[in-house]
This record gives sequence, structure tokens and C-alpha cells, in this order.
Amino acid sequence: RPATQVAFGSVAVARTPATPATAVYAMVEEPSQTWGASSSGKVAGVWPVALGVGAMAALFSFVLGKKQNQTMQPVDLAGNDVLSGEHVAMFAVASAKAKIGCTLDEFMKEMVPDAKLRLIMSTMAESGRTIDHKVKTASCGGTACTNVFGDEQLAVDMLADKVLFEGLKHCGVCEIACSEENPVPLEMGGKGYSVCFDPLDGSSIVDTNFSVGTIFGVWPGNKIVGTTGRDLAASGIIVYGPRTVLCIAFKGLSGTFDFMLQDDGKWHLSKETTKIGEGKLFAPGNLRCTLDNPEYLKLISYYNNEQYTLRYTGGMVPDVYQLLIKERGVFTNVISPSTKAKLRLSFEVAPIALLIESAGGASSCDGKCVSALDVQITGIDQRTQVCYGSRSEVARFEHYMYGGVSSRLASWMSPEELAKATAPSKLPKMITDAKDPAPAFKAPVWKSKPAPQITAKIGDSLEEFLGVAVPDLKLRRIMTTMADSCRAISHKVKTAATTGTAATNVFGDEQLAVDMLADKVLFEGLQHCDVCEIACSEENPVPLDMGGQGYSVCFDPLDGSSIVDTNFSVGTIFGVWPGNKIVGTTGRDLSASGICVYGPRTVFCIAFKDYPGTHDFLLGDDGKWTYVKTTTHIGDGKMFAPGNLRCTLDNPEYEKLISYYIREQYTLRYTGGMVPDVYQIFIKEKGVFTNVISPSTKAKLRLSFEAAPIALLVEKAGGASSCDGKSVSALDVQINGIDQRTQVCFGSRTEVARFEHYLYGKVSDRLLAEAQ
Repeated sequence: RPATQVAFGSVAVARTPATPATAVYAMVEEPSQTWGASSSGKVAGVWPVALGVGAMAALFSFVLGKKQNQTMQPVDLAGNDVLSGEHVAMFAVASAKAKIGCTLDEFMKEMVPDAKLRLIMSTMAESGRTIDHKVKTASCGGTACTNVFGDEQLAVDMLADKVLFEGLKHCGVCEIACSEENPVPLEMGGKGYSVCFDPLDGSSIVDTNFSVGTIFGVWPGNKIVGTTGRDLAASGIIVYGPRTVLCIAFKGLSGTFDFMLQDDGKWHLSKETTKIGEGKLFAPGNLRCTLDNPEYLKLISYYNNEQYTLRYTGGMVPDVYQLLIKERGVFTNVISPSTKAKLRLSFEVAPIALLIESAGGASSCDGKCVSALDVQITGIDQRTQVCYGSRSEVARFEHYMYGGVSSRLASWMSPEELAKATAPSKLPKMITDAKDPAPAFKAPVWKSKPAPQITAKIGDSLEEFLGVAVPDLKLRRIMTTMADSCRAISHKVKTAATTGTAATNVFGDEQLAVDMLADKVLFEGLQHCDVCEIACSEENPVPLDMGGQGYSVCFDPLDGSSIVDTNFSVGTIFGVWPGNKIVGTTGRDLSASGICVYGPRTVFCIAFKDYPGTHDFLLGDDGKWTYVKTTTHIGDGKMFAPGNLRCTLDNPEYEKLISYYIREQYTLRYTGGMVPDVYQIFIKEKGVFTNVISPSTKAKLRLSFEAAPIALLVEKAGGASSCDGKSVSALDVQINGIDQRTQVCFGSRTEVARFEHYLYGKVSDRLLAEAQ
């Protein structure tokens, strides 16, 4: 549509006799605004204005077009009726779309006239680059992280906090700054803008290698308390995942803009989002509220009954960012009598609302059916509940939670859209209604096991570890080949700009889908290692002769490739069998298996038939793998990753199990990628992953490519598996075909026993044999 370019100085604006001296005019189309300055709605000239004695300034406004349905209303630069205060943010609305591939500096020079605002945004981007490096090279346990060499002793969220404060203090244009870690506003010594930020949202899950991020909002002047999100000059998030992405929005500028950090150290524009439309994707924060918030229970049940796709990591940044990438979906985080609001208005809710609404979505906040941009900030630590998503999804949220849709949302929707958003579910069932089976499950008391002897040392290189743990030189060669290939894949994933599963380098020199790139890298590595006999992948399931002698490999080159565009963590899975036979064997015949997790960090996690434990190696800046963790025990703990949740609609046993998890307030962490969803169990040393079938949904997981290799990892880490609907270990199911598929459960022994009791009516004898 016709767009407008405008630049404002901190001056009062000249007027026609009918308008106040402090007002400018904006053209309003539909619910969104196109900025301009004209009393007639035609072409604006240049009007001299005066501010104080002897001061002169000018307002330049170029209105490129006018639709018949445009109306005129006086607004200030914050969207209010009249300008107040002396400081006014400066920004521009582009007359043409930004060019994909341009750098952040080029973009801002074209789009943002205010040099101070450009400097603030550049400072946040530079700090994000530094934080990205801190996150990628930190070895984490809980939230306490150290560099693998021991030279960083601060928690990673405190490192991020320090980096951001130092950047703002030295940029010269920041007046005050405050963070979620240091909520008291601090003087930064500059003049221009103030910044509120959450340095590392999701810091409690950074150890799992899920994607995390930074959130920030930029306000003009030195005032934050007393303002609203409408006063924001800009906001942004930085997503630290397989790729590092800066996503920003500016007041008055339609759309959000994604910049990917590339090998040249620069941020390159990779995507512009201007619409969030319809689509069944949901991220339900604070799921335990369903226990005593009946409205939220009805809403979550609606999502499940209507077969929405579940994607919830527990990190607000990736969970919201997926809405911008997929251009659909809904994120919710509410309260109940037993759970207080967690999200802070100034640090998280308002800045993200600017992103969502600039991208064509909507928000509903504070339990009052108002936009999160309209809630006044009465205190830095002010907390609230919120919903983000498409307009229809936010309307549905308001309808379920508060009994009606706000007039602001209803005015944006057609009668048909409004009727659809408020229609009841076709199914009346509640997600927590299913009763426990009888007899009730009684958790076994497990026999204690002696701690395994791990002779390798934390801090060793991969080669040093293999020298201690693996006598067979050919098996060592296979494992180093897989590690080298995963290093190359990590780089491919980090530098690929993605749309769906189709990925290209921002410079256009990679035209293959990213999963096919990974497939190619792995086959080439195995073909040249001289010790691989046959190899097959989920992309190429026909076994291929690799020309070597020793072992054969099955692999999924990029599990989770359908979510790689969202910048969620993804991974590679592989199993190593001796000789040239895979079909006809079982997981017990595996010599080794592994996963490589491509997240904020790149982690190579491996296990061996003849060596205890599961072992994690972190990829460092020097390109080497360093031994950072051993897992030999997976204990009890309430965390669940429920794959194929829609099966609850026609698998009553699975419905009972999911109802149990929710009623017992298990923590939900489910990305939709099997690698990160299972890997979190090793890191947290607790939890359960499930993926089952029903009459309407077939098995998706392949035994040879995914289920058996991961079962070796889980069972070597002290956990258990249950597979194929027969209450047997996934290591004991014979592979009758390369494409053979199965349902599966991985987790602690207690959780796998519970799974068998709920799904099949009894706990298997093999598990009970380990009980007292």
C-alpha cells in the first residue's frame, strides 16, 4: 500500500487554525497507521515552526498517496492525541520494502533517521553478538555456567546482564537502563533513550541447549515508569539458537525485521513479517493454571480438541518468535488463584507486544482485554498475564477467558471471522477429565546400583576420551567422522536463512534444503573414512555401499528439520552397527550411538555398548570437542515432553496419562524436535518423553534411525525405554525393515513404568526385575 516517509524533530509543529500547535496529523488505514502530516490529506508542504524564543525547526512530511477510506486524526509521535514532553523519537516509514540481505547498518540508515536511535539499536546488536558467544561456549549445569576452562564463574544470565549494561554505558546515548536482574534504573550517562531488558530470558533452560533469548524495549528520554508500550520507540528480541537472530520493530514502521548473524560478523536482513494469520499452533505457558482456572482449562482443551500443534519450550523468546516465523499461532501465559503472574510488563510484555502488533498480530493483557501496549507501567517490576497471536486467536482467548471479545479486536474482524473465533469446540471433553486406571499405579522401589567407573576425565578432547573408552580403532574413526560431519552441519544450520525447510545462504549460494545439506555432509564423511561398509539415512533409506570395512551407520541427518526455521534447537541422530548388516539386528547389536544437538551450543552426545554412561562434548571456538558431562543416572522428576498429543482424542489410555501429568503439575517442555526433547532428560537427569499412536495417527518414529540409537543413549544414562506397544525395551525390537516405525517412551525407570501401566495395564517384568 502507499507508505509515508516522515522525520520529526523535538519541536512543536505549526498548525492550521483548526488544530492545536502541538499536534501533527496521521493518516489512519484500517487499524494500522501510516504516518503523515497534512490537514487536507493530499500533499504536505514544509511548514516553519517555532519552539521557544529564537528557535526554528521544520517538519518534513511526504504523503505518497491516500485511500478513500483514510481518516485524519491528530496524534503525537507516541500515538497519543497531543505531544507531551520535549523529547520525541525519530523514525521513518519506508516507501519501499527493505532489501533482503542488506546489513543492519544499511537498513537503519535507510529506515531510521535518528542517529541516536540507530546507535542504541546497534549497541544492543553488538551486545547480542557478545552474549551469543558467551552462551555458545559455556558449559552449563543448572543455571550456573562456566567456560570449559574454568575462566568464567558467573551464571550465564549475569554475564549477559553485564555485557548489556557495559554496552549501554559506553554508547553515549542511553540515559537510564534497568534489567530483570537489576530492576533499579541506573544512570548510563548519555542523552537520548532509556532501555529496559531481560538479558537472558529462559536462563533456567539454557543448560538443556534449548533456544533462549534477550528481550529489550527502547523508550525516548529518561522515563519508563508512567509510560505505556505505545511510547516505545523500538523493541527487539535476540534469539540464541542454532542461528543467532535479531528481530526488531520500530514505532510507526509496519512489520518486524529479522537479521541473522553471519560469518562476516554482520547482521543481515533475512525476513520481514507483516502478517500473522490463521493456523493451529499453540504455546501454552503456565499450564498448571488449568487446575484452578476453569476458563484456561476450557481454552487449552479447545486447542487439544481442535488438534492444534503443540510447541512450547518454556522460553518466551523462542515460543513467541515461532509465531513471527510461522506467521500463525498463539502464545498464552495466565494466572490462577494458586499461581501469580510471572511476566514483567516493562522487560518482556510491552516490548514483545510491539513486535507482535507491528507484524500484524494482536495482544491481550492484564486480564482487561486491552492491548499490552496500552497498559500503563506503574512499576518496573509490574507483572501481568498476556496472550499474543493472530487477531482471531487473541479474540478466542478473550472469549474463553473473559466471556467476550473486546471492541478493539471485534472492529478488526468480519462477522464471519468473529463467529469462527468464538465458536465452541466440536468436542466437549476437558484435557484433565480422564481418570486414572484401576488399579492405581504404584511406583516401584528400585534396587540401588553401584556407580559405574568412568575412567575418562572431564576436559579431555574427544580424541583423548576415545583413546580411553574405545579400544577399537575403526570405531574411533567412525565416531570422529560423525563428529567432524556434525561440526560442518552446525555451520550450515547456523548460517542458513530458512523458509519452511527450504534454506539458502543469505547471499544465495546454498540452494538445497538444510536437511539435504546435512544428509550430503554425512554421506560424504562416511564415504571417505574407509571404515564404513554401508550407510543409510532417513532422507535416503536405501542402504548405500560406502566402500570401507568395519561398521555400518543409520542416521537421521536433521531431526526436527520442519522446525529449523523457528530457530528451535534441532539435531542429528545416528547408530553404529558392526559389519554390513542392519536389517535383522536389534539395538542390542549397536556398537555405539549418538546425537548432536544444534542449539545455542553445539553438543555431541554419545554412548557405547561396552562403556558405561552417556557422554557430552561441547564444540569450542577452536573447532575441537571438549568433554563436559557424564550422565549415569536419570531419576524421578516432574517434566514431560508429550509427542503426538492429538492422539489423546482417540487413544483413551494416552489421554489418561496426559491428564495425570497435567493434574500432577508436571513441567511441560516440548519443542517438537526429538533430539532436544530427549536431550533435556540427560541434562536435567529426570523426566519423560512419549510418542504414541492411535486409530487416527500412525507411528512416525523409525526404529533404526531414531528409536534404537536414542534408546542406547537413554539406557546407558541410567534410564529406560518402552517400545512397539509390547512393553519391551527399544533395544530388543528386531529391525525388520529400514523404514520400520514404532511408538516409544524414554525416561526414568519410574516414568517408563508409569507409561506401561497407563498404556498397557501393567508394568513389564523386565522393569519389575530391577525393583526391590
